[in-house]
Amino acid sequence: MPIVSLVVEFHPAESHPLNARQKKIRADEILTKLRTHFNVTVADLSRVGAGDPIALGFASVGRTRREARDVLDRVADAVSSHPRVQLVRVAFDDL
Repeated sequence: MPIVSLVVEFHPAESHPLNARQKKIRADEILTKLRTHFNVTVADLSRVGAGDPIALGFASVGRTRREARDVLDRVADAVSSHPRVQLVRVAFDDL
């Protein structure tokens, strides 16, 4: 069974910079929603610095690579369309 991974980096669209704790809270909110909605494995890969982007790692297992990739495509679309997110980078990898 193929595994596909996705790393999404983004800045919260806030009027002021977030400290590390606020950044963690924002990442957890988004992480929880995506995990339950898409049934994927998610990890917070963010660095601690306040100016660094939030980074979330996702993994999906499917019967085919295409099936796993389609799920993660929808995850990437959901993150990029979130109103409180400024997307920095999206990277896929087949494992």
